[in-house]
Amino acid sequence: MKNFFWGLQAITENFLFFSKQLSQYQLFWGFAVGFFVATLFYGFLITDHPKQVPTVLFHDSSSSFQKIYQRKEGQAYSTSFYDFSKKANRLKTAFLLAGILAIVLTLISLLTVFYG
Repeated sequence: MKNFFWGLQAITENFLFFSKQLSQYQLFWGFAVGFFVATLFYGFLITDHPKQVPTVLFHDSSSSFQKIYQRKEGQAYSTSFYDFSKKANRLKTAFLLAGILAIVLTLISLLTVFYG
């Protein structure tokens, strides 16, 4: 049982060492911040309403469409739901791919720092 606790202690120490090394790796942080800003900038360019990007990302298409576009009683919406749905799906896909790419790049840079 002592070996198990020593193993946990070694994993914790490695994780702390890894965190310290990553926090001091300026090239990684510069790239990560730049990548995040570029993704946000792309998200704002792709939408008609940049203030509504969080609404589009965190709600389904129908509820975000109703929150963004208002309609008068008894009249149709002024914007097509199909067009909005295409833009919302493109925005969600872009942010999902950016998140996956950021995770992969983080893993690659960590492997490079420790084993390269």
